[in-house]
Amino acid sequence: MFLKLRLQVRNFFKKYKNKIFIVIVIWVAILIINYLLGQKKEPQVLNTTYTPHNVVLLSDTKVPEKLQNPIEDLIEDYVNKCNNKDYKGAYALLTEDCKNHAFNNSLEEFTTYASSIFPEKKRYSIQNYSNIGNQYIYNLKLINDIITTGLTDETYAYYEEKIAIKQENDELKLSVNDYMSSKELKNVAEDDYLKIRIETKEQYYDHETYTIRATNKTDKNVVIFDGVAGKEMYLISGTDQRAPSVVDSKLMLIPGETKTIKATFSKYYDEQVPADHIIFNKIRIMTDEYTGEEETEEEQLKKASRVYSINASIQ
Repeated sequence: MFLKLRLQVRNFFKKYKNKIFIVIVIWVAILIINYLLGQKKEPQVLNTTYTPHNVVLLSDTKVPEKLQNPIEDLIEDYVNKCNNKDYKGAYALLTEDCKNHAFNNSLEEFTTYASSIFPEKKRYSIQNYSNIGNQYIYNLKLINDIITTGLTDETYAYYEEKIAIKQENDELKLSVNDYMSSKELKNVAEDDYLKIRIETKEQYYDHETYTIRATNKTDKNVVIFDGVAGKEMYLISGTDQRAPSVVDSKLMLIPGETKTIKATFSKYYDEQVPADHIIFNKIRIMTDEYTGEEETEEEQLKKASRVYSINASIQ
């Protein structure tokens, strides 16, 4: 039986050996082609989708096409001047508002800021982030210029901030260091005890700083804010109550005294809901027993003849 099977197999291969050989050759060729195709790398295609003027956040306005090249030229001019230590030239590209509020009209202050951001030459990229009316906010990212500095000790760290571009006297000007704008308010809240005046609002991209001037009209010591009591002052934005992140001084007044402080609250410039007032929530009219050394809210309240609140508009 096995002999018969062996004869049949041998006869089959003798009869079809040419065809079998052709099939084997084709099969090997297919294997070789598949291997070569697997080793072949697809050519890399450069990503050319960089669109610096397409806004990231939903905004009511877009950067007009006619302003896109001038904006790019302005930012390039600013970065080049800072790279070349021409701080006076870079300072001239800023809005007057930015010079005044972000740098106190001081080239020296701007130079300190710019030299800290540009200790060495930087390369940059920009992206339109949001737009408020005719003010165009960009994210400016700065990285070390490895073409100039090489890769030695390179950490690939980067710095970024929000900058705003606006028209000023028919020229495009910059606001830098996250500074956006300012507003003179001169809003007054007054009663028999106090006169509180919200004088200015300085808006940075992620916070607002208010200049607050208060006058004590009584013959008693008055405590408006000293950090002892909770919720002494907060910003109202829609349904949010935001405590200050920074207050530069206590607001405690002796009889007849006037004092000015600055209070900073977290608030993004492009938030849809604006802030509308500041509440001074625990104004304490103190008795003669008050010493100013009370360390707890309970101790203070025992020596207060009246505790009440005042709402001051910031619109």
